[in-house]
Order: sequence, then structure tokens, then C-alpha cells
Amino acid sequence: MSFEEIYTRYVDTVYRFLKFKLEDEHLVEDVLQETFLAVYQNLHKIAEVNSPKAWILAIARNKLVDHLRKKRLVEVELAEGLEADPGPDHLFIRQLLSHLDDTARTILYGLYVEELTCSELAEILGIPVGTVKSKAHAARSVLQHKLKEESV
Repeated sequence: MSFEEIYTRYVDTVYRFLKFKLEDEHLVEDVLQETFLAVYQNLHKIAEVNSPKAWILAIARNKLVDHLRKKRLVEVELAEGLEADPGPDHLFIRQLLSHLDDTARTILYGLYVEELTCSELAEILGIPVGTVKSKAHAARSVLQHKLKEESV
């Protein structure tokens, strides 16, 4: 697979992942560029990976962490704010997700938005598959509990 094919296939996925994690559009673009530069530099490794998507998202996550360390940012806000004036549904979802830690939000995003497998998420996050499964279960339980509280 050529770099152009990889870029075309995965650029939107990586962009959405970074946008999910960050609100600063310039930072998203910087990390996106750094991610695909790293992909280009390591293109010879693509044949060794089980899931190119997971491999590229792992690179994106690592570049994001590196960038945040350089900037000494302590907390990354959940970035779903694509609209200038978010509606009530958006705010409700954001409020619900605020009850989860960053790893749990990332796992749910990976499972339900990017449709990654638990194995792919484990590779991206650098944690065991069992941890991904248990954190996903716990996150769903927290959200279910919060939804029940809101409906009362």
C-alpha cells in the first residue's frame, strides 16, 4: 500500500480522533501532520502490523501525548464542540461523558465511533485487551446509571 493510499484512507479517521481529544484546531492540524510524517518515515513497517488503522491511531496518540508534554498541558478537554453554539443534545452528551476518565472516553469513542476492536484499542492505548473490555463495561455502566438518574 502506498503512502498516498494510506493517507487517503485514514486521514479523516485520524483527524476525527484528534478532534475528539482536542479543541484547538491548530493543535489538531499540527499533530495530524506529525502523525502522517511518522507514518511516512515508518512505512516499511506497515507489512508487519495486523491493523494499519490501529497502528496509525497509536502513532497519532503518541504524537498527541508528545505534543502535550512539550506544551506542558495538564488536562485535555473532550473536544466535541464542532458547532459554535452546541445544542442541548450535544451538551447533554458532553455532560454524560464528563463522568468518565480520558481512557474510558477514548475506548468508547474507538468502539462506537471508529468501530475498532478491543484488540486494536489495546494496541493503540498500550494496555491489555482485558483492560479495554473491563473499562468499556465500566464506562457503559456509569453512563447507564447517569442516564437513569437523568430520567427520574
